[in-house]
Amino acid sequence: MPEELKRAVRRQKSGKAVRKGDSRVKVVVQMRREPKKAAMPSDGESGVMERAVAVIGDKNAAMRWMGTPVRALDYSTPVSLLGTQTGRRAVLTVLGRLEHGVL
Repeated sequence: MPEELKRAVRRQKSGKAVRKGDSRVKVVVQMRREPKKAAMPSDGESGVMERAVAVIGDKNAAMRWMGTPVRALDYSTPVSLLGTQTGRRAVLTVLGRLEHGVL
């Protein structure tokens, strides 16, 4: 680590102001201080999983379906789309179609 970076880190840890141009140093120090959080499924993700189990009827079969590429989702796996609201909506739409026999 360059000496200037080490000094800036020490100043940041001691509470002294760091120069305006040292934003990279602030980010590095903040990354070290933040505790790691365990990844927890959001309410939306767990709601989609519950819906899949309800539509498919078996938890193991629903989990297998979530990991299988689906043509109606452009061959994406449903589980890969759970990270966004749009993706969750698309998966729920496909589940609704499955439930009504459209797919």
